[in-house]
Amino acid sequence: MPGGAVAEDLLPLLRAIFTEVRAFLLGAGRGHLETVRMNPRGDVSKAFDLEAEERIIAGLREGLAEPVRVLTEERGEVLTKPGRPAYTIIVDPVDGSENFARGNDCTAVSLAVLRPEDLRPEAVLAGLVGHVHTGTIFEASRRGGARRGGRPIAPSAVARLEEALVAVDLNFRDKGTVSRIFPLLARARDLRRYGSAALELAGVASGGADGYVDVRGTLSPENYLAAGLIVREAGGLVTDWDGNPLAPVRSLTQGQTIVAAGTAALHMALLEAVREGRAG
Repeated sequence: MPGGAVAEDLLPLLRAIFTEVRAFLLGAGRGHLETVRMNPRGDVSKAFDLEAEERIIAGLREGLAEPVRVLTEERGEVLTKPGRPAYTIIVDPVDGSENFARGNDCTAVSLAVLRPEDLRPEAVLAGLVGHVHTGTIFEASRRGGARRGGRPIAPSAVARLEEALVAVDLNFRDKGTVSRIFPLLARARDLRRYGSAALELAGVASGGADGYVDVRGTLSPENYLAAGLIVREAGGLVTDWDGNPLAPVRSLTQGQTIVAAGTAALHMALLEAVREGRAG
Protein backbone atom coordinates (compact mmCIF):
# COMPACT_ATOMS: atom_id res chain seq x y z
CA MET A 1 0.00 0.00 0.00
CA PRO A 2 1.50 3.44 -0.85
CA GLY A 3 2.89 5.46 2.05
CA GLY A 4 0.30 8.21 1.80
CA ALA A 5 -2.62 5.75 1.98
CA VAL A 6 -1.11 4.03 5.00
CA ALA A 7 -0.67 7.38 6.69
CA GLU A 8 -4.23 8.50 6.08
CA ASP A 9 -5.50 5.21 7.49
CA LEU A 10 -3.52 5.70 10.70
CA LEU A 11 -4.28 9.35 11.41
CA PRO A 12 -7.80 8.77 12.85
CA LEU A 13 -6.31 6.35 15.37
CA LEU A 14 -3.58 8.84 16.29
CA ARG A 15 -6.24 11.51 16.83
CA ALA A 16 -8.23 9.20 19.11
CA ILE A 17 -5.12 8.33 21.12
CA PHE A 18 -4.27 12.01 21.52
CA THR A 19 -7.80 12.75 22.73
CA GLU A 20 -7.50 10.01 25.36
CA VAL A 21 -4.09 11.18 26.54
CA ARG A 22 -5.19 14.82 26.64
CA ALA A 23 -8.20 13.93 28.80
CA PHE A 24 -5.91 12.11 31.23
CA LEU A 25 -3.36 14.92 31.41
CA LEU A 26 -5.94 17.65 31.97
CA GLY A 27 -7.72 15.50 34.54
CA ALA A 28 -5.98 13.02 36.82
CA GLY A 29 -2.58 13.75 35.31
CA ARG A 30 -2.43 17.17 36.96
CA GLY A 31 -2.11 15.42 40.30
CA HIS A 32 0.60 12.97 39.22
CA LEU A 33 3.60 15.27 39.34
CA GLU A 34 5.92 13.11 41.42
CA THR A 35 9.28 12.06 40.02
CA VAL A 36 9.36 8.33 39.30
CA ARG A 37 12.79 7.65 37.78
CA MET A 38 15.36 8.74 35.21
CA ASN A 39 14.54 7.87 31.59
CA PRO A 40 17.08 6.28 29.16
CA ARG A 41 18.34 9.74 28.17
CA GLY A 42 19.08 10.70 31.76
CA ASP A 43 16.16 13.11 32.16
CA VAL A 44 13.66 13.02 35.01
CA SER A 45 10.48 11.01 34.34
CA LYS A 46 7.39 12.05 36.26
CA ALA A 47 4.35 9.90 36.90
CA PHE A 48 2.24 11.74 34.30
CA ASP A 49 4.90 11.04 31.62
CA LEU A 50 4.78 7.29 32.22
CA GLU A 51 1.00 7.14 32.52
CA ALA A 52 0.48 9.13 29.31
CA GLU A 53 2.88 6.79 27.56
CA GLU A 54 1.00 3.75 28.89
CA ARG A 55 -2.21 5.08 27.34
CA ILE A 56 -0.51 5.61 23.98
CA ILE A 57 0.88 2.07 23.92
CA ALA A 58 -2.48 0.63 24.97
CA GLY A 59 -4.24 2.62 22.24
CA LEU A 60 -1.88 1.31 19.59
CA ARG A 61 -2.20 -2.26 20.90
CA GLU A 62 -6.00 -2.09 20.81
CA GLY A 63 -6.35 -0.05 17.63
CA LEU A 64 -4.04 -1.98 15.30
CA ALA A 65 -4.38 -5.69 14.56
CA GLU A 66 -0.77 -5.99 13.38
CA PRO A 67 2.29 -5.75 15.66
CA VAL A 68 3.83 -2.31 16.03
CA ARG A 69 7.26 -1.41 17.32
CA VAL A 70 6.94 1.58 19.62
CA LEU A 71 9.98 3.69 20.50
CA THR A 72 9.20 5.77 23.55
CA GLU A 73 10.93 8.50 25.49
CA GLU A 74 10.35 6.79 28.82
CA ARG A 75 10.44 3.02 28.19
CA GLY A 76 12.70 2.64 25.18
CA GLU A 77 11.33 -0.06 22.84
CA VAL A 78 7.99 -1.88 23.15
CA LEU A 79 6.40 -4.41 20.76
CA THR A 80 2.61 -4.23 20.97
CA LYS A 81 2.09 -7.85 19.83
CA PRO A 82 4.33 -10.80 18.95
CA GLY A 83 5.48 -10.91 15.34
CA ARG A 84 7.14 -8.78 12.71
CA PRO A 85 6.10 -5.14 13.18
CA ALA A 86 4.23 -3.38 10.40
CA TYR A 87 5.30 0.08 11.60
CA THR A 88 7.64 1.85 13.95
CA ILE A 89 5.84 4.56 15.91
CA ILE A 90 8.01 7.06 17.76
CA VAL A 91 6.30 8.65 20.73
CA ASP A 92 6.78 11.69 22.91
CA PRO A 93 3.91 11.45 25.40
CA VAL A 94 4.47 14.88 26.93
CA ASP A 95 6.73 17.23 24.99
CA GLY A 96 7.17 20.10 27.39
CA SER A 97 7.03 18.04 30.59
CA GLU A 98 8.46 20.86 32.69
CA ASN A 99 5.86 23.25 31.32
CA PHE A 100 3.15 20.80 32.32
CA ALA A 101 4.57 20.25 35.80
CA ARG A 102 4.80 24.01 36.39
CA GLY A 103 1.34 24.76 35.04
CA ASN A 104 2.54 26.49 31.87
CA ASP A 105 0.06 25.82 29.07
CA CYS A 106 2.45 24.75 26.33
CA THR A 107 2.66 20.97 26.13
CA ALA A 108 2.23 18.54 23.26
CA VAL A 109 1.77 14.88 22.41
CA SER A 110 3.89 13.86 19.43
CA LEU A 111 3.39 10.67 17.36
CA ALA A 112 5.40 9.76 14.24
CA VAL A 113 4.82 6.69 12.05
CA LEU A 114 7.59 5.10 9.96
CA ARG A 115 8.32 1.84 8.20
CA PRO A 116 10.50 -0.37 10.44
CA GLU A 117 13.18 -0.64 7.76
CA ASP A 118 13.45 3.11 7.05
CA LEU A 119 13.96 5.41 10.01
CA ARG A 120 15.08 8.49 8.11
CA PRO A 121 13.23 11.63 9.22
CA GLU A 122 12.25 12.36 5.61
CA ALA A 123 10.63 8.90 5.42
CA VAL A 124 8.04 9.58 8.16
CA LEU A 125 4.67 8.40 6.83
CA ALA A 126 2.37 10.24 9.22
CA GLY A 127 2.81 12.66 12.06
CA LEU A 128 0.57 14.22 14.68
CA VAL A 129 1.35 16.95 17.18
CA GLY A 130 -1.50 17.66 19.57
CA HIS A 131 -1.52 20.77 21.78
CA VAL A 132 -2.65 19.40 25.14
CA HIS A 133 -4.14 22.57 26.57
CA THR A 134 -5.98 23.90 23.50
CA GLY A 135 -6.79 20.57 21.87
CA THR A 136 -5.44 21.83 18.53
CA ILE A 137 -4.18 19.02 16.28
CA PHE A 138 -1.42 19.55 13.73
CA GLU A 139 -1.03 16.58 11.42
CA ALA A 140 0.43 15.52 8.10
CA SER A 141 0.80 12.50 5.86
CA ARG A 142 3.65 11.97 3.47
CA ARG A 143 2.78 13.62 0.14
CA GLY A 144 -0.66 14.35 1.59
CA GLY A 145 -0.21 17.89 2.93
CA ALA A 146 -0.37 19.34 6.44
CA ARG A 147 -3.36 20.48 8.46
CA ARG A 148 -4.25 22.31 11.64
CA GLY A 149 -7.64 21.38 13.02
CA GLY A 150 -8.44 19.69 9.73
CA ARG A 151 -7.67 22.76 7.59
CA PRO A 152 -4.66 23.00 5.26
CA ILE A 153 -1.80 25.13 6.53
CA ALA A 154 1.18 26.93 5.03
CA PRO A 155 4.20 28.64 6.57
CA SER A 156 4.85 32.37 6.46
CA ALA A 157 6.48 34.03 3.45
CA VAL A 158 9.07 35.95 5.49
CA ALA A 159 12.45 35.85 3.74
CA ARG A 160 14.68 38.20 5.75
CA LEU A 161 16.05 37.39 9.20
CA GLU A 162 15.62 41.03 10.21
CA GLU A 163 11.85 40.62 9.68
CA ALA A 164 11.56 37.15 11.21
CA LEU A 165 10.11 35.86 14.45
CA VAL A 166 12.33 32.89 15.30
CA ALA A 167 11.77 30.21 17.94
CA VAL A 168 15.09 29.29 19.56
CA ASP A 169 15.92 26.59 22.09
CA LEU A 170 17.89 28.26 24.88
CA ASN A 171 18.32 25.28 27.23
CA PHE A 172 22.08 24.93 26.82
CA ARG A 173 23.47 22.41 29.27
CA ASP A 174 26.97 23.33 28.13
CA LYS A 175 26.88 27.08 28.76
CA GLY A 176 30.06 27.51 26.75
CA THR A 177 28.11 26.84 23.58
CA VAL A 178 25.57 29.64 24.04
CA SER A 179 27.70 31.80 21.74
CA ARG A 180 26.45 29.71 18.80
CA ILE A 181 23.23 31.75 18.75
CA PHE A 182 24.65 35.24 19.38
CA PRO A 183 24.52 36.38 15.71
CA LEU A 184 20.96 35.07 15.46
CA LEU A 185 19.94 36.96 18.61
CA ALA A 186 21.42 40.16 17.21
CA ARG A 187 19.71 39.97 13.79
CA ALA A 188 16.28 38.43 14.23
CA ARG A 189 13.33 40.80 14.60
CA ASP A 190 11.98 38.85 17.57
CA LEU A 191 12.46 35.56 19.37
CA ARG A 192 10.29 32.96 21.11
CA ARG A 193 10.96 30.04 23.43
CA TYR A 194 7.97 27.75 24.04
CA GLY A 195 9.64 24.83 25.82
CA SER A 196 8.18 22.33 23.33
CA ALA A 197 10.14 21.66 20.13
CA ALA A 198 7.14 19.90 18.62
CA LEU A 199 4.92 22.97 19.04
CA GLU A 200 7.67 25.35 17.91
CA LEU A 201 8.10 23.39 14.68
CA ALA A 202 4.32 23.14 14.24
CA GLY A 203 4.31 26.91 14.60
CA VAL A 204 6.73 27.21 11.67
CA ALA A 205 4.44 24.98 9.59
CA SER A 206 1.41 27.17 10.29
CA GLY A 207 2.98 30.64 10.34
CA GLY A 208 3.06 31.08 14.11
CA ALA A 209 6.83 31.45 13.82
CA ASP A 210 8.93 32.13 10.75
CA GLY A 211 11.80 29.86 11.75
CA TYR A 212 13.08 27.51 14.43
CA VAL A 213 16.68 26.93 15.53
CA ASP A 214 18.19 24.40 17.93
CA VAL A 215 22.00 24.29 17.79
CA ARG A 216 22.63 22.49 21.08
CA GLY A 217 23.10 19.12 19.36
CA THR A 218 20.99 17.37 22.00
CA LEU A 219 17.44 17.35 20.58
CA SER A 220 16.23 13.75 20.34
CA PRO A 221 14.05 12.22 17.59
CA GLU A 222 10.74 11.93 19.44
CA ASN A 223 10.69 15.74 19.74
CA TYR A 224 10.97 16.57 16.05
CA LEU A 225 10.01 13.63 13.79
CA ALA A 226 6.26 14.26 13.59
CA ALA A 227 6.59 18.04 13.55
CA GLY A 228 9.36 17.91 10.94
CA LEU A 229 7.01 16.08 8.57
CA ILE A 230 4.33 18.69 9.23
CA VAL A 231 6.76 21.51 8.35
CA ARG A 232 7.86 19.82 5.12
CA GLU A 233 4.32 18.96 4.03
CA ALA A 234 3.24 22.54 4.71
CA GLY A 235 5.98 23.76 2.35
CA GLY A 236 8.80 24.61 4.75
CA LEU A 237 12.34 23.30 5.15
CA VAL A 238 13.97 21.30 7.95
CA THR A 239 17.70 20.47 8.02
CA ASP A 240 20.61 20.22 10.42
CA TRP A 241 22.85 23.25 11.02
CA ASP A 242 24.94 22.41 7.95
CA GLY A 243 21.86 22.37 5.72
CA ASN A 244 21.92 18.57 5.43
CA PRO A 245 19.04 16.10 5.96
CA LEU A 246 18.47 15.09 9.58
CA ALA A 247 20.21 11.89 10.68
CA PRO A 248 18.39 8.52 10.58
CA VAL A 249 17.08 7.37 13.94
CA ARG A 250 19.47 5.01 15.68
CA SER A 251 18.12 5.51 19.20
CA LEU A 252 16.14 8.07 21.20
CA THR A 253 19.29 9.16 22.98
CA GLN A 254 20.98 10.60 19.87
CA GLY A 255 21.27 14.37 19.57
CA GLN A 256 20.41 16.54 16.58
CA THR A 257 20.77 20.16 15.48
CA ILE A 258 17.82 21.66 13.60
CA VAL A 259 17.25 24.72 11.46
CA ALA A 260 13.73 25.11 10.05
CA ALA A 261 12.04 27.90 8.13
CA GLY A 262 9.02 28.63 5.99
CA THR A 263 11.04 29.93 3.03
CA ALA A 264 14.32 28.94 1.38
CA ALA A 265 15.67 32.48 1.74
CA LEU A 266 15.04 32.64 5.48
CA HIS A 267 16.41 29.12 5.91
CA MET A 268 19.66 30.20 4.24
CA ALA A 269 19.83 33.32 6.42
CA LEU A 270 19.39 31.21 9.55
CA LEU A 271 22.11 28.80 8.42
CA GLU A 272 24.46 31.72 7.80
CA ALA A 273 23.81 33.19 11.26
CA VAL A 274 24.37 29.80 12.87
CA ARG A 275 27.58 29.28 10.85
CA GLU A 276 28.88 32.63 12.07
CA GLY A 277 28.03 31.70 15.66
CA ARG A 278 29.89 28.41 15.39
CA ALA A 279 32.97 30.12 14.00
CA GLY A 280 33.01 32.91 16.55
